[in-house]
Amino acid sequence: MEKGFRSLLDTGFTTGWLAINSQDIEALEWPLIEFERVMKTARGEESFDIYEGKLLLDGQEFLIEVVAGPEITENILGLQWLRTHRLLADFPSGVLTLG
Repeated sequence: MEKGFRSLLDTGFTTGWLAINSQDIEALEWPLIEFERVMKTARGEESFDIYEGKLLLDGQEFLIEVVAGPEITENILGLQWLRTHRLLADFPSGVLTLG
């Protein structure tokens, strides 16, 4: 059985690949690469920790920067994915495919 990763695609998150809650980062044990990077958000400037994440997408492994913060409530895919992958939306089936 394949494991899935539920997340939101946020086209307003233009500088990143993935944003997740700090607690989830602890469970994944990804290495910290930068502490408290200041980034612009819809609420102004905020500090986030940056980790090196390893993701498997359609059989291909990616090492990406992951933004983490305690107030991130949903896993968020950033616009960077759309610069390198095609996004297919099948609204009748309720499926969004990044490939």
